[in-house]
Amino acid sequence: MGTTVVALSTILATGMMLWWRRLDGASPAASASESDPLAHVPAELRTAVMIMTDARQLAYMWIALGLGGPDGGWPNVLTMTRVPSGAIAEVQMLGGQKLTDWTNDDTRDQLAQYLGVPKVLVTQTDPGFLTLDLRCWDTLADPAIVHPDAFTATGVDLSAVPVGVREDGRTWLVRLLGVHILLAGATGSGKGSVLWSLVAGIAPAIKAGYVDVWVADPKGGMEFSRGEDLWTRFEWTAAGILGMLAEAVAQMEERSTQLKAARVRKFVPSPDMPLVWIVIDEGAALSSFASREDQEKFRQYTGLLQSQGRAVGYSVTAAVQDPSKETMPNRQLFNVRIGLRLQELTQIKMVHGDSAKDRGARCDEIPADTPGVGYVAEDGKDGFVRVRAFMVTDDDIDALVAAYGREEPDYSPQADYTGFDPDYIPGEDDDLGRAA
Repeated sequence: MGTTVVALSTILATGMMLWWRRLDGASPAASASESDPLAHVPAELRTAVMIMTDARQLAYMWIALGLGGPDGGWPNVLTMTRVPSGAIAEVQMLGGQKLTDWTNDDTRDQLAQYLGVPKVLVTQTDPGFLTLDLRCWDTLADPAIVHPDAFTATGVDLSAVPVGVREDGRTWLVRLLGVHILLAGATGSGKGSVLWSLVAGIAPAIKAGYVDVWVADPKGGMEFSRGEDLWTRFEWTAAGILGMLAEAVAQMEERSTQLKAARVRKFVPSPDMPLVWIVIDEGAALSSFASREDQEKFRQYTGLLQSQGRAVGYSVTAAVQDPSKETMPNRQLFNVRIGLRLQELTQIKMVHGDSAKDRGARCDEIPADTPGVGYVAEDGKDGFVRVRAFMVTDDDIDALVAAYGREEPDYSPQADYTGFDPDYIPGEDDDLGRAA
């Protein structure tokens, strides 16, 4: 057992200060008490650190939880790192164990109680390896206020739009160009926060003509009417939305022909050929509750846009409460998936896959009083990122519209027309040529 945690157990104080230093970049104070090697550890983590950095205590825990023993061997704790939410321990599983031996709710609760922390999350990093995420603080508990630069920026990177904050404190960046985004969450989970944060992040590009936003708001236009001056197209009736999607497909196919003729291999937005971002808020109104004919049209139009649009500058973002295929028929074509608070395990699977919860996407555990918190997955990237969208208020939306909305033509008088006679004909009605 001694060799399995040698990096931690053989030099308790040094090992502990080493992983603490990885958080703040500073060495422990030279005056730290040698008699209290845990002086730099928060009280909330002291029990966990004492156990995880002591071979004997660690062995007692593995035996008590049924995760190891003197006959079968011991899991191997590789490192322990201080993070803003608590601490992360990297663990090599015991040979013959299954991932579910660690990720089931009973084991996670037993780990949390034994280590004296509010919550333990378990995520697999590689076959045979996982992380124990010891949660003492929720870094996303407070609303994420929109950064002032969202309203003053002059440049926009459509591959990295600031939408909120990540659990590790970094900015949550979302790729909009060349992707389709599925946003799923229960009522009040913060779907509007995500969508409006995306709008705030690209608003300068809207003003400059590099992005056209086409909005389908089947809920009578209530969610997005406040920003109507930012949209190129805005529809809220079934007929209007289907007509807009049909037009988008036609324009997409025409653009594809143009780019092929010009032998363009990679689309780059420009005022002459902007990115067309199609936002569908609660598509169930057309996919589940409309007539069969309208349902089929919706399925066909969105399928064509998703399967052919990425390469030529057409991106679809759909926000839904129910992520089933009946609600979003082409769900598999979304390559960025954001799961906010969801009610059921089956809904998590619909958004993030069958083993999503075991791999860390715990959308059903998001508190109702933290709208905008969710788990993000992207094709080609491993794991999930826990995030919280910015909070965009009505005043923020009004500021966005004022700064980046369409400029209406000025029809006010441009000169003084006092005394103007519209019937006066020069040369005929003056003193020299007045008509008889």
